Amino acid sequence: MDKVKSDMSKSRKERALNFLMSIFVNDAYVLAFKNVLDSYKLNPLYEPKMPIDETPRTTRKRSKGEKLFECEYKVIRKGEEVEDAHMDWESSYSDMERQTDVPKPKYYEPKKILDPKPRPVRQAQVAVPKRIYGRPGEEGSKENEEEWPVVVALDFGTTYSGYAFWRKENPSEITTGKWNTGSKEVLESLKTPTSLLLNQNNEVIEFGYKAEKIFKELAEDEDDKGYRYFRQFKMTLHNESLFDEKRPIPDHLKRPLEALEVFSLSIRDLRDECFRDFDNKRIKVDPDDILWILTVPAIWGDSAKQFMRKAAEKAGIPSDQLKLALEPEAAAIYVMKEAKTVFGKGTVTTFNPGTKIMVADLGGGTADLTVLEVKEDRKMKQLHQSAGGAWGGNLINKKIWEIMEEIFGSDVIEDFKKQTSDFMEMESIIELKKRDITIGSKLELPIFPSLSGLCKQDYRTLIKNSKYGNSVKARTGKLRFEPDMVQKIFDLTFTNLFTVVKKVLKHVNAVGVKDIILVGGFAQADIIVKQFEEKFSGYKVIVPIDPVLAVLKGAVMFGQDIDIISSRITAHTYGFDAMRHFRDGDLRSKKRKIDNTIYCVDLFEKMVAIGESVDVGKTFEKEVFASSKEMKSMVLKFYQSEIKNPTYVTDPGCECIGKLSVEMPDLSGGTERSVMVSIKFGETEITVCGVDKTTGKKQETVLDLLRDTK
Repeated sequence: MDKVKSDMSKSRKERALNFLMSIFVNDAYVLAFKNVLDSYKLNPLYEPKMPIDETPRTTRKRSKGEKLFECEYKVIRKGEEVEDAHMDWESSYSDMERQTDVPKPKYYEPKKILDPKPRPVRQAQVAVPKRIYGRPGEEGSKENEEEWPVVVALDFGTTYSGYAFWRKENPSEITTGKWNTGSKEVLESLKTPTSLLLNQNNEVIEFGYKAEKIFKELAEDEDDKGYRYFRQFKMTLHNESLFDEKRPIPDHLKRPLEALEVFSLSIRDLRDECFRDFDNKRIKVDPDDILWILTVPAIWGDSAKQFMRKAAEKAGIPSDQLKLALEPEAAAIYVMKEAKTVFGKGTVTTFNPGTKIMVADLGGGTADLTVLEVKEDRKMKQLHQSAGGAWGGNLINKKIWEIMEEIFGSDVIEDFKKQTSDFMEMESIIELKKRDITIGSKLELPIFPSLSGLCKQDYRTLIKNSKYGNSVKARTGKLRFEPDMVQKIFDLTFTNLFTVVKKVLKHVNAVGVKDIILVGGFAQADIIVKQFEEKFSGYKVIVPIDPVLAVLKGAVMFGQDIDIISSRITAHTYGFDAMRHFRDGDLRSKKRKIDNTIYCVDLFEKMVAIGESVDVGKTFEKEVFASSKEMKSMVLKFYQSEIKNPTYVTDPGCECIGKLSVEMPDLSGGTERSVMVSIKFGETEITVCGVDKTTGKKQETVLDLLRDTK
């Protein structure tokens, strides 16, 4: 504007053009376009130029009231918000195709520009000869099972995550990752917080402790709007029977990002961190020689497990080098193979064949239970389908915040949570202190000035006058929960967990269980161990020395011996949509006429019932005939149900989990043509196969539990 004012020596037309150019370069949409060009390094394309007017200049006196020009404009000053100033072209096109109602996040110009985290560079693979070779055929030769030179496990947790690896060159050692905590009390940790910091281009700035540290600094400088922070988002997958991978996960400012993107970027960073570790230790590893193991809760549905597989593949882990390990099973493998207990009774190889154990994985988000039996060949058989729920250690945090809301007011706590840095600090303190609580101990938390300043009265008065006045006390700058209040918090939190444990132990398959093994981060809390010992006094409660690493190291051991779990209990009844000749008693609404034959449709053809024990790798088969002489393909829709014997696929509790199409091009057999349908259970994924018996053509697929299959 100053330039326009100072150009009084120029003609009126030139001054007007200068003014319009000033308006143009500060327009919100022009700035948005400029930022897009900058992000793609196409800034030379942005070069505003004054129009050249080659017409002869004439002078004409402007009549009174005549408009010189007319325009609409918006001036953006430096530091102000610019809407839609950044566009991610790929996500924009996919958003338009899906026509979702998810609002597009605003773009903020951060004061401090942080560079994306550099990724480790892997060396290109050496070219190998393209010739092919035959297998030796000596008499009595035996094909050896594939043994991976390197096994890497990724334990992706609700609160903390980590990795560990094993190499065939050093078979006696499992190495875990290490992170600098940035704390004076604990310098290094074998796990890092499941916290992800992105810029507005959705590029990773940091993950874990560094993400938390940088985000706190950004929040203190009020510069966090220019970044996206995600934490403890794993529970998004809990209780989802058919998970939508495009489901949005909100960042700290409630701006959405697709779940698959958030999970895959986090898994990718763990993977990259492992490769950095290899480089730092000067360990040469061919990426093709790595078997990756990703841990998932056993109580998750098949859809959530498949989502994690897809996220890992998007993170750069090849599908044929990836296996899923169920968390309590991994912990059981670790305990059975080498873990020492806090009682110092040597290794748990003392668990002889026939021994039955319950394993409780007490994590931050979930409590995951399973019952296993040791077999003669030292493999393990699952005796009861996985049980548990969202009863992890984070419920303690939630209960403490609920009490503080009742004392100080929900509006005060809500405003305090907006004081991002102090709130995160309080959460960290709660997380550390709750694990050290013992029977009869108190819990002291600091009262931050930012919290006391929000209170409408003196915080000590509010505490004293609350209904918790006798069990929650105010001390100088501190909030103290008395032992009776601490006990009550833990009792209220784990009532459901203890109820389920009792129910599982009473099951006929659990008769003979004598040991309850506690693992996971919350198994470190002495008060939890004491409660288990008190409520289940007829059982021996065992805690390994390093319960936090039990799942992680057990997952590595699972990678060394994939077949160590010999059988599992099915979590649902599985079958497919079929037809048969209509009978008396069938629902009239299911009556269909095809090629002059009356059929009953929508039948649930059961393959395996809920609660059945299925050997890993076992295949179930059924022959299905063509319903029409002219049909050229057979479409099979697969369903799961919570009911043991559903009649129709439309019965309550039945859900379509995938489909398979088998080509049947040879019509000569008419309705005598058939497809042999097989389904493979017991592994962490479900594989289905269809073979046209006329042509022998085979179609196989892993059930896609993330698509709309209806």
